[in-house]
Amino acid sequence: MRSWVATLAAIVACQPAGRIEPGPHPARLHVSFVAATDSFASAARTYDSLWASEGPKITAALERAAKLTFADIGDTDVTAIVFEGVSNSGFREKPMHLRASYPTDTKRATLMHELGHRLESNLFRASEDDHSYLFLWLYTAWVAAYGESFAREQVAVEKRRGGVYPAAWDVALTLSPRDREARWDSVRASRMR
Repeated sequence: MRSWVATLAAIVACQPAGRIEPGPHPARLHVSFVAATDSFASAARTYDSLWASEGPKITAALERAAKLTFADIGDTDVTAIVFEGVSNSGFREKPMHLRASYPTDTKRATLMHELGHRLESNLFRASEDDHSYLFLWLYTAWVAAYGESFAREQVAVEKRRGGVYPAAWDVALTLSPRDREARWDSVRASRMR
């Protein structure tokens, strides 16, 4: 029987450079995926499978990019309703909602997007649109978890949704990664006072 250290070393050795992989401890964040109706059970299982295999990596990428932790904000037990409608993050006891019909990569990106809203939720009022702030660090988290190509593809998916997405992504991505990080650091620091 392999020790967990040997198993982890083997996993890390096979990973592309620059990506965040899970550490030896399970994610501090627990997400339960619940199908809104039986017709969404398969999609809920897909989300659950993604979370089971990639949850620690997703959590690490989000927390590192945001410089916040789910434990620190007290939001570590999330229920996600899988349905066919517009995804949203929910808040604390209010469940997250995730679209069932997305392709697998967009399920990953949307899960990270909605968890990102929850992660930064203590910094913004409910009436504020926080996308322009989220996008300062979400791209970095996507790259860390799944690579640059994934991040570019998912920005294109989000921009096709319209609304605030195209302009917020354009503004965020006109900044260099270092400038996005500096701007997020400034916003985060000013909001945490």
